Amino acid sequence: MPRMTSTLAYRDIKNSGKRDTQVGQILQLLDWVRLNEDDLTLKEISRLTGLEINAVSGRVNGMKKDGLLSEAPKRQCRITGRWVTPVERR
Repeated sequence: MPRMTSTLAYRDIKNSGKRDTQVGQILQLLDWVRLNEDDLTLKEISRLTGLEINAVSGRVNGMKKDGLLSEAPKRQCRITGRWVTPVERR
């Protein structure tokens, strides 16, 4: 169960329109990446959009639940070098 502060913060982001703006930024980036037959990790999305990693994580999780994004095969992150599961546009 989410904490009250998390719920309030999410509600504030949603009501301010910030969530939709962040979703739009991420989708636009992933559309461009898809043209190059590639995928992105959360850290790569964060770096390329300038969004904080916690915002990217929240938006990407929501977009996966909504069926807009899917998980790509595991690979090494270009930033951290760690093996992760990137995402791609469906």
